Amino acid sequence: MMYKTHLATSIALSAALVSTVSYPFTISFLAGVSLGSLLPDIDEPKSFIGRRSFGLAVIIKRKFGHRGITHSLCIWIGLLLFLLLLVPNPFTLGISLGYFFHILGDYFSVSGVPLFSPIDNVRRKSPLTYKTSGKVETVIYYVAILISLFFILDDKMLTPFIQSVWELVTGILSLLFQTLG
Repeated sequence: MMYKTHLATSIALSAALVSTVSYPFTISFLAGVSLGSLLPDIDEPKSFIGRRSFGLAVIIKRKFGHRGITHSLCIWIGLLLFLLLLVPNPFTLGISLGYFFHILGDYFSVSGVPLFSPIDNVRRKSPLTYKTSGKVETVIYYVAILISLFFILDDKMLTPFIQSVWELVTGILSLLFQTLG
């Protein structure tokens, strides 16, 4: 269930964040947050994203192990700079935030994360932790869904989201009709 919790908490935290800074919550941003929330687990072949990585997860796990370098703030900063300087848009901002919130979530787990890898491979964790796939994680998952709904269903968040979905659908339909006609 962990990947669902990463998705739910990353969406909740991102929705809360963009709500406070008045950044538009769009389908592109949400897609980026969702992808970013799964990316650190590309180091685990059995993870949701690892099973879809065409063997890349196996290579990364062999080289760095699970919850290794892909769960590092150093890698996140590099990804953040690369994405936001090279292609600054809502999707890449979402990827960056989702990735960060994944690391943050694992920081609160019993296993912790190597926050400063490759400089320092010591796994660090919060004094307040939860067990992966335990009852507390289930509570976190459902609370995150409620928080997401609270923020996203607010009119200032929902309106740009619906508009972006409409633009996406009409863009796809337009492309489809151009191709067929």
